[in-house]
Amino acid sequence: MAASAAGQGRLVMGLGAAAVLLMPAAALATEGQVIDASGKPVAQAMVTLQPAELALGASTYTVFTDADGRYTLPAKAAGTQLSVRKLGYAPVTLDPTQATKITLTVASNAADSAPPSAWLPRTGADDLARANTLLQCTSCHQFPSQKVRHYSEMLDGKSEAEKQAAWKAMINYMRVKFVQIGPDQSLYDPAKMDFKTILDPTLGSFDAHDEEQISAFLAKHLPTRFDQLKSYDYGAPLGVTGKTLMREIQLPQDAFVREVGLTPDSPYLWGADLQHNRLLRVDPETGEQKPYPIPYAGPTGPHTIVDTPDGQFWVTMLEQGVVGRFDPKTEQWQLFDKFGKYEMAHDIAPDYKFQAMPDPKGRYWFTLIGSNRMASLDPKTGEITTVDTPKDEGESAMHSGLYGAVITRDGKRVWFSQLSGGIGAINTETGKLDAYVPMPQGAGPRRMAIDGDDVLYVPMFGTGEILIYDSKADKELARVMMPDPSNASYSAVWDPWRKVVWLGTSNADVIYKFKPDDRSFEVFPLPSDMGYLRMITFDRRNGNLWTAYSNIPTGAGPSRFVMVDPGDAITVGSAH
Repeated sequence: MAASAAGQGRLVMGLGAAAVLLMPAAALATEGQVIDASGKPVAQAMVTLQPAELALGASTYTVFTDADGRYTLPAKAAGTQLSVRKLGYAPVTLDPTQATKITLTVASNAADSAPPSAWLPRTGADDLARANTLLQCTSCHQFPSQKVRHYSEMLDGKSEAEKQAAWKAMINYMRVKFVQIGPDQSLYDPAKMDFKTILDPTLGSFDAHDEEQISAFLAKHLPTRFDQLKSYDYGAPLGVTGKTLMREIQLPQDAFVREVGLTPDSPYLWGADLQHNRLLRVDPETGEQKPYPIPYAGPTGPHTIVDTPDGQFWVTMLEQGVVGRFDPKTEQWQLFDKFGKYEMAHDIAPDYKFQAMPDPKGRYWFTLIGSNRMASLDPKTGEITTVDTPKDEGESAMHSGLYGAVITRDGKRVWFSQLSGGIGAINTETGKLDAYVPMPQGAGPRRMAIDGDDVLYVPMFGTGEILIYDSKADKELARVMMPDPSNASYSAVWDPWRKVVWLGTSNADVIYKFKPDDRSFEVFPLPSDMGYLRMITFDRRNGNLWTAYSNIPTGAGPSRFVMVDPGDAITVGSAH
């Protein structure tokens, strides 16, 4: 869904040594009430206050109405534009100084308010093809994006065979675009690569079978008109209350800040900026931002950032086989570059508290997406060991897509996921594979969570399910369909205080809260369109959630850190 110019802040903003947030002279505390056309209060309506222009470091605040339709923005919120939205109603934008009683009217057309997932069939005879389309297309961007819709509109009136031929051409174009999304100075520059290699389906992330299946599905099921949509349903109740607060902090629009890291030992937010080979330090109080280039020659592509109990960060990097440990107190790096130039370290295995933890031998475990291998690193000696993970004969490592990882509470097992494979476990004592659970085509197990009892929660990116798996008993407990099967849930994280799982979606502009006790969901709608989420982490001082909008290609959508205070006033102590 296309965001407004104000909603996306499409200006490309440079970043020097520091950029200081410029705020209006006086913060504006705004209270009001939202009602419908009959005068009845509208509960759980989204109320967002933002500046007229989203300068670097500026904050946008969002609250929700209570049962009486009343809302209160925090006193520190400042802005010149107030917008009110709720699914099923026409949005309203007005001057915040005049916002005392706001009327929402029912909308007969949901085309401008529903997320991209709304345009895909939820169920049907082609479920496997639909899942594979989600897996391969939404892996990089929301689908169908505005550009995809425009392309499909040009096929209006064409035969199904003509449409399929057109989509095959687009898939080949995407093979080229896929190698253009690396960081500055990337080793995978298509201008320096053999074009036949780029287009070779046996070497890329989507093969000839994917091409045939996806093109046929799009030709048959994707609309060629996107101006009318009768309705869209979240599929589960909203979890927001009058106490829920969301805050978005504007980052450089030309950056690709994938993920945010926090530790109680640092007052700052730390982002992994893959595009510019650096960490980005953000002061949450002022919005001031400072870059920290990775001290390594050439591209590094920082990807994942996870904290440790002693207040440091592990950072994986997709280029030159580098990972690093960063101390935010001393601002010193310890880099390890012996994984292999094209191995592409993707994830480090966190525990149930979502912190990077070593195995009993003191080694940290990583997924190497470039070779379909798990790797352990002893930071004391620098020694690296690797273990092959399963893949089909003749399948490329990139197609297998070794992706996420978690470590059990005792550290004796590291579980991994593969986008086009299954989930499995490495025994850290023997260094061998000792469990493997294959998944259906297109299921797309992505970045999973593990709880304090070593139960896995695996989001299925393609099929829209969450797999619940007892890793102690090696037994599947359930597969639960998420509220919107086309949400493309990228990640799961266990919340050790609330005892729930938070799921970051890539295609539905929401965060899901999953309650294992009754296997129910609640929906937390995001303030911005194109809210492509990666990992979710926590402020361990208060239990608030933090994540980032991280669209591909760089600049295609909002570039912001996002804070979510669910409003449940939990007590953060020791997490079990």
